[in-house]
Amino acid sequence: MISVNMALLWSDDTEQIVKGVSEATNNIVSYYNAPKTSKNMLSELRADINSVCAFWTGKTYVGTPKVDVIKNAFQSFFEELMRLLLTMKDSKKTYEARIANDMLFRGTVYRYLGNVSPSNKPVDPIFDNVYVSWSKCSENSYILSKLYGPVTLLTCEITEPLYGIDLTAIGCSRVNEQEVVFPTIAECIREIKYLRAKEEDDKND
Repeated sequence: MISVNMALLWSDDTEQIVKGVSEATNNIVSYYNAPKTSKNMLSELRADINSVCAFWTGKTYVGTPKVDVIKNAFQSFFEELMRLLLTMKDSKKTYEARIANDMLFRGTVYRYLGNVSPSNKPVDPIFDNVYVSWSKCSENSYILSKLYGPVTLLTCEITEPLYGIDLTAIGCSRVNEQEVVFPTIAECIREIKYLRAKEEDDKND
């Protein structure tokens, strides 16, 4: 179990965030490399995974970039989690296969990009293979209400051999977002649209 209570942290508690995420990542690696595993071991690991993912969805904010050390910590976490899930999906242990197949996602997802302060310049996607948040929902008025200027809407199709990580499967996604974590990969983008976000006066109403 990780030593940090992620639920008590805020987005600027950088040192503790990195510590908690890194501990969870190390626990994923330890489980992956363990010669023998058990249902109890996976249950403890899942608690760590849920803690980190709940922080990701609840304490990181729309349009606000993460500082590099936090971004890098989460990137390692999701890379190792994906490696574990891909291994477990074909496991002969039904409890491993069930969790992995619930969390691995293929299908259409959407991502909004925009500015957190008034701007007339659209935000272009960055194709850097960094894990980011996507939604199964094509429309999200909450996210639009937080962004200014032209909003970029990406439509992405996750297909074989790739998977996303479905946070809804572990109860760590907002109901109106149905969040999936997946990198921004150019070959997976099917459409880019530019939408009008609310103006500043509208947001203050």
